[in-house]
Amino acid sequence: MVEFKKITLMKSFIFSFFLLSIWGSSQIIDEDFKKIPDSLYFRDNLYKYIRPNHNYSYWKVVRKDDSLTTELIYESTKSKNWNYLESFSPNNGFFEECHPDGCFTYIIAYQNKEVKYFTDGKELRNFIGFINNLPEALLIARTYNLWFDDKNSLGGSYKIEKDFIYLYLAKFESCPISREAFFVKINRKTGELEKESKGIYYKKNDCYTS
Repeated sequence: MVEFKKITLMKSFIFSFFLLSIWGSSQIIDEDFKKIPDSLYFRDNLYKYIRPNHNYSYWKVVRKDDSLTTELIYESTKSKNWNYLESFSPNNGFFEECHPDGCFTYIIAYQNKEVKYFTDGKELRNFIGFINNLPEALLIARTYNLWFDDKNSLGGSYKIEKDFIYLYLAKFESCPISREAFFVKINRKTGELEKESKGIYYKKNDCYTS
């Protein structure tokens, strides 16, 4: 009976070690990946790096809250030499956040005597066009509900090549609190994004409600 328990415990240990080995192998990051700079964590700091797909006379990033109050987040130039009228005020945007009250972000651009609005993820990706840099790639990834973990390289690393940008990003859940790692590949020309889950690497039973 004692011998049977020993064998059972040994099998259980081997199986657990096998599972941990599989999990560990999926967590490995190539050495040529770099940590995403902490300075890029706040999205409002990223818009200044956008080089739009078209040569707009002027464009700006606006945030609107549930009281319909608007806030200018970024503008491409301080010199406004146009007389265009903004035809309407959007009721949705590509980033819906500011919970629990709620707000959303959108772009207004001026070109050839026209006012253009970019109010969802696809339109933001079209506005960016070719992905010139890491901040643009992060904004693209955010439209797929992915962001980077500034405390763990498994959810916050990148590598830039000629045709693709590779990232390790995270998907955050607030209840229960967890972080799931994703390996992301973005085509710099088309903006097409492919992702592969690398598993949950952080989890707590607590809930974040604010």
